[in-house]
Amino acid sequence: MGLIIKNTTFDEVDDEIENGTEVIIKDTDEKGIVVMRIGNIYQVKVNDKVKSYTYDEIIQKSK
Repeated sequence: MGLIIKNTTFDEVDDEIENGTEVIIKDTDEKGIVVMRIGNIYQVKVNDKVKSYTYDEIIQKSK
């Protein structure tokens, strides 16, 4: 049997950013594009390198 856990960050979908969305890294003000999401970690392509960030470390650019 598996263990079911509720009320975790995986259950919250309000802070989801879609692949291909342009974002800004808060600390460095670099622009990047979300290429993948793994759990609550976003893989963002910044200056031809893919780096990992949490939702709190990036800002979604307005559409």
